[in-house]
Amino acid sequence: MQDYYETLQVHPRADAEAIKAAYARLRERYDPVKLEGAAEELQELARRRRDEIERAYTVLSDPERRRRYDAELATSVAEPAPEPAAPDDDEALIDYRPLPPARRQERPAGFNAQPTLSPAQATRRSAGRRATHGGAPLWVAPALIVAAATFAIVLVTLITTVLGSPPPATSQQDGPQILDPNAPTATAPTPTTAQVINQFEGQIVAARQVANQVPDNYNAWIELGNALYDSLVVVRERLASGDPALQSTYVERLPRWLEAAEAYRKAAELQPADPVARADLAASLCFYGEDINDVSFVQQGLAEAEQALALGPQEPRALLSKGLCLAFADPPQTQAALETWQRLIVLPDADPGLVFQARQLIAEYGS
Repeated sequence: MQDYYETLQVHPRADAEAIKAAYARLRERYDPVKLEGAAEELQELARRRRDEIERAYTVLSDPERRRRYDAELATSVAEPAPEPAAPDDDEALIDYRPLPPARRQERPAGFNAQPTLSPAQATRRSAGRRATHGGAPLWVAPALIVAAATFAIVLVTLITTVLGSPPPATSQQDGPQILDPNAPTATAPTPTTAQVINQFEGQIVAARQVANQVPDNYNAWIELGNALYDSLVVVRERLASGDPALQSTYVERLPRWLEAAEAYRKAAELQPADPVARADLAASLCFYGEDINDVSFVQQGLAEAEQALALGPQEPRALLSKGLCLAFADPPQTQAALETWQRLIVLPDADPGLVFQARQLIAEYGS
């Protein structure tokens, strides 16, 4: 059953005004006018998302429909788990106990590698399953406890970081993470592609909750913007390196650029003199405009980057973002972008990660 509250990104106890405001915000985000000229996959995704939003609002904006929906939702959540397979099911008859050891010898001819249980054994197994946690496997309860504890640790860590950290100085690099492959790292198992692209998902959920709980905290919005930004960059970089299998994943995540921009904008409103949040806002808008082929977002991003540089003329993140927006402009202002990145790499106190990325961009656009 579709969760309409999740679709509109509101709490199940949200009042009518909050639901109406969330609906208006999401409608604007997926406005088809903003996506004219974008890739067909993105337009189709936006159409589906708009349909979901309309269905959710139609129900939640009507008090009587919402009351019936809440009752159905509560019923669906409370439904018991299905009964396990009956003893006469083929699955229930398979004997999953370990086979006897071969003792370094070949199995004898006719050895049965998949024995079955007797009817009596199968009946005992089925009864044992039903007796554990109302039919749920034994591992379910411990797994849920571990998952809940892990999420709680992430949430508490974020809250502690957000509420305990002072606002950053303009020279600090608190934006999205940029990794320098030349930096020494400890030897660790190579993560899978799925692990890499999903590494920020739990952080996004926790950061969004923290930001909603402390909406007047600068760091809360910066943490949310960074998590959203990083979750996109990691997929975008893999696409650029020739992994077309991630195309659909990136298309689905494209609206996150706007979510990240919104988070950085709120941070900038809380700290108007801070150029860092405005610089990351600029980069988010320009990436989004470039990827949906809408130069209006690039122009907005360029204006934000200019404002960030007005606040901090030597702010490395502002220089990096302005260069990106110039490169994405229509027509591209490549030479101006290269000069902007050159200003970054000669700054004496620039973060090495930003310098590394600027050098990569110079190599890419200067060739």
